[in-house]
Amino acid sequence: MWNKLKEKFLNKKFLTFGVIGGFNTVFALLVNRVCIKLGIEVGIASIIADIIAMIPSYILNMKFTYHEEMSWKSFVTFPLSYVPGWIISFLIVEVLHRGLGVPNQYAKLVSVPIYIPVNFLCMSFIVGRFSKKKQETLKA
Repeated sequence: MWNKLKEKFLNKKFLTFGVIGGFNTVFALLVNRVCIKLGIEVGIASIIADIIAMIPSYILNMKFTYHEEMSWKSFVTFPLSYVPGWIISFLIVEVLHRGLGVPNQYAKLVSVPIYIPVNFLCMSFIVGRFSKKKQETLKA
């Protein structure tokens, strides 16, 4: 099992994804804080921040992590890779903030170590499934 984890997560693709994820996490946290300062409820602020951060994530990951051409089809399917991470992140934020009284600005941050690997696995699956390179191979 350890070898399988190393193979999946200790490579250039995950490192690139992690750097992009780090940038997007900081960006999403900033958007989250702005939303909270505007009076938006913490759970909804978390979702809004993730949706807005998805746009640069798509562009950067398609270019640098997966080396795939961007298309409307991949852009539309890309958010599917976020759904499991969003659900996990939302639940963690709600439990920490409402259940344990963690300040709302820190609750989102705690979800990050779970959110990023889950998103990597889901995104790799989605991008692989809708890859133009894969489609060309199937046609040949």
